[in-house]
Amino acid sequence: MRVQFIAAFLLFLFHACIATAAREDTRPASQKVTLMSLRMPFFDNELQTLLPEPEYKSLQASSYNRASIKRGEPGWFADSDGTGFIRVEENNGHKEWVIMEHDGPGCITHMWTPFFYNGNLNDHIGPNIRIYLDGAKEPLIDESFIQLTLCRGSFNAAQQTARAGVCDLPVPFGRSCKITMTGRPFYYIINYRAYRAGTEVTTLLRRDLRSHMLQVVNFDPNWRHTWESTIQPLDQFFRIIPGPTGIVKYVLPEGPACVWDFTIQFNKQIRNYDAALRSLVIRMTFDEEVTVECPVGDFFCCPDSLHPLKMAYRTVDAEGRMTCRWVMPWKSRATVELINRGTDVITGNIHVNYRHSDWSEKTMHFHASWHPDEILPGTPIVDWNLITIQGKGVIVGDALTVLNPTQGWWGEGDEKIYVDGAWDAGFPTQFGTGTEDYYGWAGGVVPTRADEFSTSYVANVRVGGVDGNGTRGYNICTRERVLDAIPFNSSLHFDMEASAGVDQRAPTDMLGYSAVVFWYALPGATCNRTMNMNETAAPIMTLDDLARRANAARAKSR
Repeated sequence: MRVQFIAAFLLFLFHACIATAAREDTRPASQKVTLMSLRMPFFDNELQTLLPEPEYKSLQASSYNRASIKRGEPGWFADSDGTGFIRVEENNGHKEWVIMEHDGPGCITHMWTPFFYNGNLNDHIGPNIRIYLDGAKEPLIDESFIQLTLCRGSFNAAQQTARAGVCDLPVPFGRSCKITMTGRPFYYIINYRAYRAGTEVTTLLRRDLRSHMLQVVNFDPNWRHTWESTIQPLDQFFRIIPGPTGIVKYVLPEGPACVWDFTIQFNKQIRNYDAALRSLVIRMTFDEEVTVECPVGDFFCCPDSLHPLKMAYRTVDAEGRMTCRWVMPWKSRATVELINRGTDVITGNIHVNYRHSDWSEKTMHFHASWHPDEILPGTPIVDWNLITIQGKGVIVGDALTVLNPTQGWWGEGDEKIYVDGAWDAGFPTQFGTGTEDYYGWAGGVVPTRADEFSTSYVANVRVGGVDGNGTRGYNICTRERVLDAIPFNSSLHFDMEASAGVDQRAPTDMLGYSAVVFWYALPGATCNRTMNMNETAAPIMTLDDLARRANAARAKSR
């Protein structure tokens, strides 16, 4: 089903209050964490360009299969991901299953669960979730987890996706948090911030619940604060010939300054419109570092053709306007280049809004790193690497494209994100429960085109659709992060299991993968996804490519 549940009770006066606060001071005045400070990043995009203050670790509790203990050891690709929990305890004569606990200050930032319980697609209630803060004997929240994430409980700021619900409303706590279920847990993911000991955090109290519910955090892409008067536009028609000289370059003014947003729109008269989405590359250089180098289509979840998208930081409308709202600062110099790696002339328009801004030792450059097409067999299952980064920064989003040759299921794989020393320890900082779960929706049945959706921070942009209504063809998912952004001090390693359903796990079953990761980092950070321009000159992988690879594998096995 196509469902986009936008939270009710969106208050104009609350937006006005936030806007006033943003005009007066866009930087946190202290290290204290409050509901107001946690809401500010939803309304002020420029805050993401700064290293987080106060510092935090982004952690995750999930129902991953506990048979997975260490990378490379037996059980690493165990697939029963809806079974895990910490322990069972008894409270007031009743069993409770502990699914998350943390000692120290922190904040719940993201909750997800399917809209059905224990495999029963008709059970939309399931057990209650109980959230205990700061050692309290009575829970702050005690209600159906499913209903809570479907925007039918205490937080009218959740969103229903496809057979699942997500809630990104913050739940801060000053000393500790424990979350339990009143019945055996099914699939769940809870992301939370862990602040350093001594960080002052104002705990969410019961009396604040209603006002917290009303003061929703859903992003309004049309909202802009009074800096609009300082924004300068660069609006250019472009005509780019193919070949080595097919480049247009725009030099932005001397900094410190920042790209506020940009829009690219192709001329619809282009002979091979869909091919141009892959063959036109956007390259952005900030302070002599190339930090954005990605096909335009992949950047906007349109690698194969135009797909409507409406999210907090990226929008694709029916007219083909592709808009990005991640703020991109530079200290001294910046350029934007469009590079034509195809065989046809590409024409269109680019519009860049920029403004002068401050630069400090905490200001980060924006990056968009593309992992090009790669075809992998159904077995052996591998951890497919989206990106490995060296440096200090924050992950703020990603997009995954999977080309599926069948009408079956393709996304059993779990995300595994290693922060700083976690890679050497052999176990990820965040271990998920399935590809579709990471992107905010759920399985239960093989998806169809009716399962496409787009919300503020998660989207199932495309579901196959070749030869019918199933998953055969391109499947595209994406996620954007605000409070659940993932900081790293020295390194980050992001893998996704390349694991299809059980009917596609032969050595001759081939699936195609590509991805983009969006991140900020201090100058000097590096990653393993430096673009080879020849990769964009080739057309996007096709079902015929998968078939040829499968036939070659069959011939080799004879």
